[in-house]
Amino acid sequence: MESNSNPERRQEPRSPQSGAIRISFDDPNPITVEAALIEVSGRGFRAEHDSRLLVPGLEVHYAGDGMRGRARVIWSHVLEGRCVSGFLILESAA
Repeated sequence: MESNSNPERRQEPRSPQSGAIRISFDDPNPITVEAALIEVSGRGFRAEHDSRLLVPGLEVHYAGDGMRGRARVIWSHVLEGRCVSGFLILESAA
């Protein structure tokens, strides 16, 4: 019997996406991070960036590539010297 030690937990389909996105927050001064979209879903997105300040739990504003709103950083890690973060959309504005 084969066991899958890393079962898929995604509940929504993801779509690959590219384009620039700006992520901003106060820490306590305003900070803007330039990022590149990797993929999107109905409830979140994943982006690559150069900032180690985007830590899990942080609420941010995002804008770019036809998207804008408020999101929470769910996870962040470093891959080959670049940071990648997953975001949960809290509020989306058209």
